[in-house]
Amino acid sequence: MQNIEEALKESGEGCGGQTELNRSVLAEKFLVSFPQELTEQQRIVGILDEAFEGIATAKANAEKNLQNARALFDSYLRSVFLRSRLGWIEKRLGDPDLLTIVDGDRGDNYPGSADFSDDGFCLFLNTKNVRPNGFQFETTMYISAEKDRQLRKGKLKRDDVVMTTRGTIGNIGLYSHDVPFENVRINSGMLIFRANKNVLLPSFLFELLRSEIVKDQIRSQTTGAAQPQLPIKTLVNFVIPVPVALSDQLTLVTKLQAFEPETQRLVAIYEQKLTALEALKKSLLHQAFAGKL
Repeated sequence: MQNIEEALKESGEGCGGQTELNRSVLAEKFLVSFPQELTEQQRIVGILDEAFEGIATAKANAEKNLQNARALFDSYLRSVFLRSRLGWIEKRLGDPDLLTIVDGDRGDNYPGSADFSDDGFCLFLNTKNVRPNGFQFETTMYISAEKDRQLRKGKLKRDDVVMTTRGTIGNIGLYSHDVPFENVRINSGMLIFRANKNVLLPSFLFELLRSEIVKDQIRSQTTGAAQPQLPIKTLVNFVIPVPVALSDQLTLVTKLQAFEPETQRLVAIYEQKLTALEALKKSLLHQAFAGKL
């Protein structure tokens, strides 16, 4: 017996971007089997209805728990930054004594599609690499050493913080020594924040930029409906709280780094539950139409 997915793969034809199943294929190749007795059909439907209702309830609970787990760290992050700030001062993000903001190279030498490859000398960051809570490198693209030399600005140094400022705004990554790429450049929708390490720890800057203190300002200052963007001239006026003592900055970072793995563990648990529930639903359908219920 050929199932409908196999028939679609073999004979589906595109029409205006849609996939169609030829009627002759449906009649000749797609076979179905079912119990002849209506009472047996009703019994199977009853089992599936009851099971799917339970699965739907379990999925709703897991999705809610997943949402809460993801919000847990954000809530803790907010609480840490909103506690008593004795020994903290307010600065503007554009304060040159605090950090330097570096734009990417958007000139004539900016790489086009033909300049990218699956491997090469320099990792060229895309939006999939810079996520809300750090870098991800499941998909990567590279430029050659020659193209890298042609570009002036936008190359990372260790401990730089990257932020997306166009499209999806406010995703960040810390280019620590744990990142396994020696040559990395940002694309035109990102900025580099290079901390003055005498007054600002890069790890503290990373935590600050993903806190609600900065996110609230991003939400209120982002412009552009079709293509949201956050210009440097706006970012430099963001107000941020900074502990004067580097030791206080380190203490805060240590607390956050100790708390985050537990929330990530909870997120992983509920994601696995959702995957398992979806697999259970498919398994029940398969058993039902294979006459095994």
